[in-house]
Amino acid sequence: MPHGNANFEIRLIRIIAIWFLLGSANLLAQKVTLNALPGGKSIYSHYRVVGENAAGIYLMNYRDADMRKNFTVIRVNHSLEYLQEKPIELGKRGRLIKLFTWDSGICMLYLERIKQQTFLQYRMISPGLDKEFAGSLGIVPGLESAEAVTAEYSINRQWCAIWTEQVSEQGLQKLGITLFHLPTHQKWQQECLIPFSSRLVNVQEASLGNEGQHACAVTFDDESGRRSPIRFFAAFGDKERFKPLFPINASSFHINGEELVRDEFANRFVFSGFWDENKEERSGGTLILSLHDTIQEGRTELLARTTFSSGLVSELIGASAQEKGRIPENMFIRKIVPRSDGGNLIIAEKFYITQHLETFYINGIPQTSSKNVYHYDDVLLLSTNAMAEMEWFRVIHKRQSGFAGAGFYNGIAIYVCDSTAQLLYNDNATQNNRVMHLSVDQKGAILQKVLFNSDEVYTGFIPQEGRQVGYNRFVVSLNMDKQLMLMKVTAD
Repeated sequence: MPHGNANFEIRLIRIIAIWFLLGSANLLAQKVTLNALPGGKSIYSHYRVVGENAAGIYLMNYRDADMRKNFTVIRVNHSLEYLQEKPIELGKRGRLIKLFTWDSGICMLYLERIKQQTFLQYRMISPGLDKEFAGSLGIVPGLESAEAVTAEYSINRQWCAIWTEQVSEQGLQKLGITLFHLPTHQKWQQECLIPFSSRLVNVQEASLGNEGQHACAVTFDDESGRRSPIRFFAAFGDKERFKPLFPINASSFHINGEELVRDEFANRFVFSGFWDENKEERSGGTLILSLHDTIQEGRTELLARTTFSSGLVSELIGASAQEKGRIPENMFIRKIVPRSDGGNLIIAEKFYITQHLETFYINGIPQTSSKNVYHYDDVLLLSTNAMAEMEWFRVIHKRQSGFAGAGFYNGIAIYVCDSTAQLLYNDNATQNNRVMHLSVDQKGAILQKVLFNSDEVYTGFIPQEGRQVGYNRFVVSLNMDKQLMLMKVTAD
């Protein structure tokens, strides 16, 4: 198995472009590797896969999801055998923003509060975790919270970008962008005032290209707190220029479940989501919008806004619901896969939250408490051509639900291979602890396989903690009969 420095990243870019154009013989030919976790002094309960380079695969062992506490970086070899680990201390005034691998080790971005000022800092850790270099990307003025910071890195792992939602000295909303080139440690910073009246601005989606091209999609509420139908604006550019915010759509329909990705083959960003004329949570069809590198300021190119066919609606919500005039709701795009022919594969999932009420008695007096129940249901796959017209669709029916802790095991994991897209999820609809693996080819043919199946002991993985680490492999932690394992699925 090759593990060259930048080779697998470059190959990943090429493979994503052509996977949907090739044949799909032997769709589910894959190898599963398991090893116990960990072999060192790690003490926290959560394991997130950071990435892979020539020196191995890296994990983050952490305590809580908001990353306010210290954590540990663990390195294993490509056979998942433990090598070493390094404790990371952020301190009481530190907050982790992003941790990712690149050819020369690990890059860590974090905020640090020093003398009433917030600094954006970075640390470069060597592949063997034995050396590091620290630096600063400057002060972030007017930053109200760490939630107002969004960071992404490019596919080739040469660039990272940090978007900040700030407040100016005059009390106006401001958007800042910092570009950082990892090999040279060069940085570029740009900012703009929000050119419209708003009460709150949020960076919803952001993406970064392999040469420093950047784009983000923001939403806003007006001064009265009401959500505007024209609520998505875009800002994009590169290290030399910055095009400020302008509306993505200028009509009355709502957009939801959106995703923004970089298409390196067409030199553009692709923004996609679901739309409805009346309600924000409803999904009456898809829209795909293109932000080209050469686009003129203040203009976007809407490729298509399609309406779901009756067959698709019936497959998603059932014929009886369709006959009553209902349409799909709560669909969220999990991944967009651009292709070299100009088309895209859109993978979406139904997600919503309900309330579970419980009544109990204290000294004979009834008390009521509520808990959030997180639902992850059907998966929708849509293939579109270069004109953003739908070629085919497939629906994968599943039902997953649970409270906050159990909810970690819900959702789907996705990785892209030579000629297929691979999906993994825990199938608990029948409470039989199955881990499912599905493979989808360029024509929409689906093959599925049960990776693990047990009626006696719990077996499950946490999709959000896994990561595609190479062009054909996915790594994630696995809980098998209360034993933490590390699992790698490699497609042949």
